[in-house]
Amino acid sequence: TSWSSAITFIDGDEGILKYRGHDIADLAEGNNFNDVIYLLLYGELPNSEQQRNFFFKIGELSKVSEQVVNVIKAFPKTAHPMSILIACFASLSALYHEKHGNNINSEDLNFGISAIAQVPAIIAMIYRHVNNQEFTRTDNKLSYSENFLRMMFGNAFDSNKSTLFARALDKIFTLHADHEQNASTTAVRLVGSAGSNLLASLSAGVATLWGP
Repeated sequence: TSWSSAITFIDGDEGILKYRGHDIADLAEGNNFNDVIYLLLYGELPNSEQQRNFFFKIGELSKVSEQVVNVIKAFPKTAHPMSILIACFASLSALYHEKHGNNINSEDLNFGISAIAQVPAIIAMIYRHVNNQEFTRTDNKLSYSENFLRMMFGNAFDSNKSTLFARALDKIFTLHADHEQNASTTAVRLVGSAGSNLLASLSAGVATLWGP
């Protein structure tokens, strides 16, 4: 192989999946998705204070700019959601470049955290746009998964079942949090290796995911 991962270990034949040495079953059962994000980024599960601070950080960075909202609204309702998502990441990369230029610090995780924080809102807005529905505001008091479900389905979502569905979604997000070296990861790594900013690289990854 041309690379190795310090994050994920997969042995499909033996049914083993680990993130940072933690078995996926233990992570899915005992941690919410915010904890798993923290683990992947920082190499360890958060303590209670780190958990609380990271929760607030995700909330602070989750606001989607009006520029990206306008990009979504500019697409016809019949557009494929992936085409809109590619445009959203391209728009975010423009905002990134306007603010930071070519001063790329590979050690600064805030850009990645910002993308993780904003993706649920962007996906929900795309979903509601193509279904001709008004956008739903984020609620930073909710967990990552609960907030996503609320933004997707709004008042139509049964709040009495929100905890159950959010826990299930947490497990799904955890299982798919890191893919090792699949096609989209390869695309992101290739574009990023040229020194492109993270959001532009993610746009390439989305384009790859669009393929069958």
